[in-house]
Amino acid sequence: MKSGPDSALSWSAFFDVDGTLISIKSMFSFLDYLLEQLGTSDTPEVRAYRRTLQQMIAEEQPREAINRFYYSIYAGLEVALVQRLGRAWYAQVRNSDGLFFSRMLEEIRWHQAQGASTVLVSGSFAAVLAPLAEELGVAFLIAAPLEIREGRYTGRLTGHPTIGQGKADGVLAFTREHRLQLQRCYAYGDDISDVPMLEQVGYPVMVNPDPAVRDLCQRRNWSVIEAA
Repeated sequence: MKSGPDSALSWSAFFDVDGTLISIKSMFSFLDYLLEQLGTSDTPEVRAYRRTLQQMIAEEQPREAINRFYYSIYAGLEVALVQRLGRAWYAQVRNSDGLFFSRMLEEIRWHQAQGASTVLVSGSFAAVLAPLAEELGVAFLIAAPLEIREGRYTGRLTGHPTIGQGKADGVLAFTREHRLQLQRCYAYGDDISDVPMLEQVGYPVMVNPDPAVRDLCQRRNWSVIEAA
């Protein structure tokens, strides 16, 4: 039987999304779908954007910098349009085999059955995450803070990307707002960049970690889930 906080006291379970709950990279999967739907996949501007994005990834630039640049492509797009396409994209990928790690769906359901609030914490953004959260019954998102003016994205963020320390800061802000005790909270991640978030809570869990992260989990006595 899973052990955890006293169910009479409120706690939250924070879940990274890509690589933790789902097997795809939501931001990049949605980007391909978006550009295809807009008919702009092969324009000179998009080709240049993709080259720069791929170069940043190949050079292993900080994930926060890559995240900021990623959102520059959304400048000028109507929020309502992107939200509609986000739901259409999700309906498409939801039908693919192996989108969710079934073991992680069990984790979410367990927390919800115990009365905990479940929270998605991701460098992705609300237009992509909202339909997924609705299906899972997750009421809260800590996601990329995209700037919006007059109903359109500006291509900029209003704060730090929700990556690395940005995830930790989001979790801390959420627990303060909801008056939760961090030592009674859970957090799930899969990547070294999720470590700052996991360090904040009493019950850190790594999902399918690579060897280096697995060693860190062993040294810190963190739980590991092999999800499929």
